[in-house]
Amino acid sequence: MLKLQNISKSFDDVNAVRDLSLEINEGEIFVLLGPTGAGKTTTLKITAGLIHPDAGNIFIDNNDVSEVPPAFRDISFVFESYNLFPIYNVYDNIAFALRSRLLQIGSEEIDKRVQSFSRDLHIESLLDRPTSTLSGGETQRVALARALVREARLNLFDEPLSNLDLKLREELRVEFKELHKKYQSTIFYVTHDHDSAVSIADRIGILFEGKLHQVGAPNDLIENPESVIVASLINYPAINVLNCTLVGKKLNINGKTTLVELSEAEVKSIGKITKADEFQIGLKPRNIFIGKKKNMINISGKVLHTEYQGYNKVINLDFIGLTIRLVTNQAVRLKDRSTIDVHFVKEDMILFERENGMRVL
Repeated sequence: MLKLQNISKSFDDVNAVRDLSLEINEGEIFVLLGPTGAGKTTTLKITAGLIHPDAGNIFIDNNDVSEVPPAFRDISFVFESYNLFPIYNVYDNIAFALRSRLLQIGSEEIDKRVQSFSRDLHIESLLDRPTSTLSGGETQRVALARALVREARLNLFDEPLSNLDLKLREELRVEFKELHKKYQSTIFYVTHDHDSAVSIADRIGILFEGKLHQVGAPNDLIENPESVIVASLINYPAINVLNCTLVGKKLNINGKTTLVELSEAEVKSIGKITKADEFQIGLKPRNIFIGKKKNMINISGKVLHTEYQGYNKVINLDFIGLTIRLVTNQAVRLKDRSTIDVHFVKEDMILFERENGMRVL
């Protein structure tokens, strides 16, 4: 449905987007996930025609729209700042795009759509209100209604939930998915928020420093990251990354402490990919457990502090000068600076080459 082909864009000395290619299927929610400054909004604005790329082409329904003005691309756009019109009430904000001469939609159909989407987003009681009187959540719902009422071929969303509190974000993520099930619209959504990405996306693209690193279903990226960048961005809390050196079959931390001993087959497998001996071990916090266990990798560390996240606790440990985080829902009370034992399964460890960040095991 949407195809971006070898898109690049620079601003002075900053390469905002670098040779980016991706395809979005009809009726799917595709999320571009990356940190601030990754190039997400630039990619979205290039798709919309608001920014012209330095190189590459944009196709919608196999038609090259690279030189087509935004008004003729049959898209809707929800900006991070919402951009509601303060001179109009809620009804007129939602109806605004439908009144364009390009669409030639009659007043009865406009009213029908406005009323329908207002009900779906639970804002039918707000239609006569000035936008200046709306709460953050109400403003977001109006912005969503204004975009979706257009029933465009492609809907673009730029960090639409980032300005809301946690409870509102959770509510709107659920409603967002329900609306998508009902209307089956094609959505290109960009965000830095891991929870939003994995909860609403059919597929996710990981963008970092303008480069698209990997595309896949949320669980595929979580379980099979191709690089340390992908593993760090798709997991929350972020994975633990420990620099290590391969000496014979041993992965040594800080040059002397052996964390893991590999099998002969694992060493040979790594050798087929790289001749390097400097690596990074990736450990997901949810795969590290409190206590010692036979036939597991056992280590001990001092408790730095504990973070509470709902029913879970994120425990930060000092392990030979390195910070390791683990997630638990156990009813444990740990004092800061106390020493605890933790363990993990070797098979849950991911190994990346340190120089290029690519996965080798």
